[in-house]
Amino acid sequence: MKAMILAAGLGTRLQPLTDRLPKPLLPLMLVPMVGHLLAQLRCQGVREVVINGHHLADQLAAWIGDGSRWGVRLSFTPEPEILGTAGALKNAESLLHGEPFLVINADVLADFDLQALWTWHRARGALVTMVVRPDPAARLFGVVVVDEGDRVRRINGRPEPLATGPGEEETIFTGIQIVEPQVLDAIPAKRFASTTADTYPQLLQDGRSVLAYRHHGYWLDVGLPERYLQAHWDLLDGTPGTSWEGRLPVGSRVVRGAGEQPVNDAILNPPVVLGPDATLAAGVRIGPYAVLGSGCRVGPNAEVRESVLGDNATVGAGTVLRRCILGPGARVPSGQSLQEERLV
Repeated sequence: MKAMILAAGLGTRLQPLTDRLPKPLLPLMLVPMVGHLLAQLRCQGVREVVINGHHLADQLAAWIGDGSRWGVRLSFTPEPEILGTAGALKNAESLLHGEPFLVINADVLADFDLQALWTWHRARGALVTMVVRPDPAARLFGVVVVDEGDRVRRINGRPEPLATGPGEEETIFTGIQIVEPQVLDAIPAKRFASTTADTYPQLLQDGRSVLAYRHHGYWLDVGLPERYLQAHWDLLDGTPGTSWEGRLPVGSRVVRGAGEQPVNDAILNPPVVLGPDATLAAGVRIGPYAVLGSGCRVGPNAEVRESVLGDNATVGAGTVLRRCILGPGARVPSGQSLQEERLV
């Protein structure tokens, strides 16, 4: 089975963290986000993966390599000019031809069952199967209207309905889909195009079969700061059911349990993850819900809770961080009190 990971976005919602690091390489439990996705795809039977890139594409290409560390054959398709979700598929057409393929956004964290999705898609004979989920706040994300027969009727209001059908439901698109290779014929070459704004509404207008597979399990779009933090807390709580601990760098430490735990002269309030060579000075309090990357240094009497610190970040003496995200190498001076900040 082939898959394409859409990873060319600018990551503007996570700036300034993405000014120097492409969003797919933002650490999630000390491992770049796309690394978790590649491991998940491999476990679900995917053997060939295509990844596109635009923003800081050289960094992404260098990190993913040929895919051998995940047991997949990986191809990278750079986009000097960003092509959009449909344009990215067209750009990779030579790598995706011949059989249906999975498409997934690089910033999706979900417990989807790929085999069940694949079986459903083939049994229904769909041209496209969009994985959707019912959500009362669908209009805030963009509405995919689905009828009782699992047929997609409208995407963000397109095409214009002749009338509202019975049993229609407003859902949101999860960024996960299975696409038949014939869809590539409907996408213009070397032009920006979006699947949900351009290609799929046109397929619907032409009466083609675009179906919706409802996902009722865990799903999170990690593209916003608050969701980036939530993804860490969900993984710490075991919500998505993924085996992320086996991917941590050697020498990392996961601290669980109830109540405060003294470690040397510091206090840990689980759950906490400490990367290799993280250094905690006397009087430091870490947690609950804190993830410190490799080589982090936290000064005397500082406090870090509900925060994620990138590799080699430094927190000064007496500083308090709550719901903050520090990029790799970020430095916070002594005596600060910060809440909901993003620093690089």
